[in-house]
Amino acid sequence: INDGRIPTYQAHEKLRTVQIEMISESIAALEERGAIVAAAPTGVGKTAAALSAALEISRRPGQERTIMFMTGRQSQHRIVVETVREINLRLPAEEPPVTLIDMIGQSGMCVQPFANEHPALFTSLCSEARADAKCRPFLASTKAIGNLALNRPLHVHELVKMSRDYEENGQSTPVCPWKVGRELARHADIIVCDYNHLFNESVRSASMGGMQLELEDLIVIIDEAHNLPDRIRNGLELKLTPDMVRNATFEVDEYLQTMESAFGDSDVEVVEMIRWAYNVVTRLRPTMRAWFRKLGVEVAANEGKSPADRQREVSITEFHDLMNQAFDARATDKAQTTLTVSSVSVDGQSEGKPAGEVAGRQGQDEEGTPKGGTSGGGRANLLPDEGGPPAELRLRRLAEVLQGVEITREADEIQDLAAHRLGSIIAAVEQFGHTSALALVFEDNSANGVITSHLLDPSLVSGTIFSKVAGSILMSGTLYPPELYSMILGLAKNTVLRSFDSPFMNDRRPVAIASDVNGTHRQKSEAMTAKIQSHIAGMVNSCDGHIAVFAPSYARIAEYVAGHNWGNIKVVMEERTWGKQRTDRLLDDLEDARRRGKRLLLAGVFAGKLAEGIDYRNNILDAVVCIGIPMAPPSVEGKALLKYFDDKFGRGKGMRWAMVQPPMNAVLQAMGRPIRSIDDRAFILLLDERHQRGNYQACLPDNLSPIITHDGATTQMIAQRFFSKTKPAE
Repeated sequence: INDGRIPTYQAHEKLRTVQIEMISESIAALEERGAIVAAAPTGVGKTAAALSAALEISRRPGQERTIMFMTGRQSQHRIVVETVREINLRLPAEEPPVTLIDMIGQSGMCVQPFANEHPALFTSLCSEARADAKCRPFLASTKAIGNLALNRPLHVHELVKMSRDYEENGQSTPVCPWKVGRELARHADIIVCDYNHLFNESVRSASMGGMQLELEDLIVIIDEAHNLPDRIRNGLELKLTPDMVRNATFEVDEYLQTMESAFGDSDVEVVEMIRWAYNVVTRLRPTMRAWFRKLGVEVAANEGKSPADRQREVSITEFHDLMNQAFDARATDKAQTTLTVSSVSVDGQSEGKPAGEVAGRQGQDEEGTPKGGTSGGGRANLLPDEGGPPAELRLRRLAEVLQGVEITREADEIQDLAAHRLGSIIAAVEQFGHTSALALVFEDNSANGVITSHLLDPSLVSGTIFSKVAGSILMSGTLYPPELYSMILGLAKNTVLRSFDSPFMNDRRPVAIASDVNGTHRQKSEAMTAKIQSHIAGMVNSCDGHIAVFAPSYARIAEYVAGHNWGNIKVVMEERTWGKQRTDRLLDDLEDARRRGKRLLLAGVFAGKLAEGIDYRNNILDAVVCIGIPMAPPSVEGKALLKYFDDKFGRGKGMRWAMVQPPMNAVLQAMGRPIRSIDDRAFILLLDERHQRGNYQACLPDNLSPIITHDGATTQMIAQRFFSKTKPAE
């Protein structure tokens, strides 16, 4: 590219300098099966550049690969589809068009009436319909419609409509769009999908298997890559409660009875393993409840009133001890029962009941404690267990059985099975518990409390994946500094790290920082609220267009904006319950208001629907106001994360990378909302003096030269001067 050659796969007639640089460096990285972490400002054409580079490599004869474009935002799916269509329009005649499959969640692609049910209920209904061969769209052949679907790049909703309306021989023959997408994926040049398809282990296993793809076959593009560490962590944020263990016991019992009926009295290995798991969970139930009571008493003894004072870190050793007590109790009772059954059978009185039955379903008191067994006191001895797995495999086997439980569910049951949830947290401890990267936190926020697992180091998940794929491009407007994300995600040491300069002129997107405002909770007062409102009023009075205002929480944004008289501008408050349809309609509302000469003030939260879920095209926003910095409240998890980062990356890195960078990224995302193309203009106002100092200032782009404003009147004067001199692009 740098030698003047025009790339084959080009979405724009003319490339910007930053696009040429990004394409060139991405190709160089992909040729070595490596990775590039690209921090590039919003609106420079990152999507087009990344696709151009990836296609140059993936379509080389004899080296064909599949591009997996991953994004957490459905709005970005459409941008990728439109970009590929533009690429196809500019391809040489001899070059075959680029093919694409766009995938979202299974329920979002479903054409059945139960598609809108709660996710857990949908999963159950869908699995049941497919297993019983009652889902006609799933049973229908995808061959004919598959050819149509690959004719041109389709947005997922276009694929769903085509599949729903499909006809054969004049007869309506709906086809499952999700099945179409999975079966076509391996034949497409590009798959557009969510991060979970690779970075959630259970989803990856099912997804890659269904698509018949291997990690080694993929070139991965990660859009909005600054979100990936938290997405990985959130996937391992699992809950544990005593009620979950109780309900899991009932579910495993029902599953065991079903399997025993299917296989009779034969000692089938799978039935024996379910019986073993049932007996373990039965013994775990009272022990777990007693443990939670003890943790609750310890937390209640704290005198503080902050959320962190109602928390306590639980060591992995404590969890292992609890599980081993249940394993050993089952092993002890099994040995005793085997002796008893053997002695009884000499007299010919045994009915051949499985040993677990003696201290299982038929041998519990009302609390669930096995009669004559152990309630779990004392340390575990890892006793040998006849009929059970080896000691070193017990956790893994128990998790596998629990995650495989299948039972009949009522139509109004919407939550995932308790057995599946219990199996997931046990599996997480089994997989990551040997490291210091998994934290278990007890919180006294309910009747019995809850334990939550937190994966502190996402590289334990992502590092292996990035080492196996054929190459990676990670990009975002807020990947600052790139080396931070390279280290956190476990990328190879030879990863290319680039911060690309913005082609936008600073005089079309000035940034002002208010020196008289501090958004911390300590500084919260009526006087501070008045100052904040004065600055917002200055922006409202100085521009003729739409304004977006963001704050750390719904309570804060309501305090600053709702109920205040802002003059002739209509306030639109973001709501927690907003879905994609509402946010899509908001863009139409903004365009319609502009045509009628009306103004809207959008009020939302950092990292919310308004701050990250909408593509504000056509320079529809004139200004953005960011109030405060959305710092996470003190917590045991945050303390553990800070220590882990300091230990792994060096003293001081924990505060910068774990505590400050994530909330600052949310601010940067909000700041970038109005600037979507090179000709856009907007005024950005940061209402928090912390942006001028220390770790906070270090998170802002190096080329940022902010204006300092000292009060609302100064803000209005500076903004009026900007809007009078800088006109929107024609």
